Amino acid sequence: MLHNIACGAGRRRDADDVIQILYARWWSRMQREPGWSPPEDAAALFVCVKRVVLDEIAKERRRRPRECQRGPEPTAAGAMPEESLHAFHRLQWILAHMPAPLAEALQTTLAAGRRRDAAVAAELGLTHAAFTARLFKARRAAEELALFYDVLEPDQAKLMAEVRFSGKTRAQIAHELCLLADELTRRWHQALEVLERHKVAWAL
Repeated sequence: MLHNIACGAGRRRDADDVIQILYARWWSRMQREPGWSPPEDAAALFVCVKRVVLDEIAKERRRRPRECQRGPEPTAAGAMPEESLHAFHRLQWILAHMPAPLAEALQTTLAAGRRRDAAVAAELGLTHAAFTARLFKARRAAEELALFYDVLEPDQAKLMAEVRFSGKTRAQIAHELCLLADELTRRWHQALEVLERHKVAWAL
């Protein structure tokens, strides 16, 4: 489970190291606090992995200036810290803007590793068919949100995510974003035009 979470957090190349660091931290805390035990649910484990990942990225950033002074270029085998951080923030953004049931299905699947879908469905209190349908919707939503994140400006991406997946009316969204209804519509159309241009350019 932890390995899959670490890989999904944008650290596939050193997921084993992340897990070892996490285990060491847990062991140290259990020595200090005998009554404490590691978390078991996927959401809490995701937070634990996130902390290790961000710490490791910070260490890489501090280490890189010293390595640059010695001359070696980063190799293709390892992503730069900024790339890892981007992947992690991208995943967080997608999960945050997805409807909660879909985010739960996707996050639980990420943490499940090789367990069968039926076991994951039982963990969520769903039938296998219901879980499969929810996971399909979650993956489609993740693809769409990833496109917003990658192609649009942050404010446009947020607006499109709200319109598509928040379940709120446009009047509610306009109120929360402090926009008039006409301004919301105008920005929405601008975002759609950017996405359409990207689609055309990708097809060429």
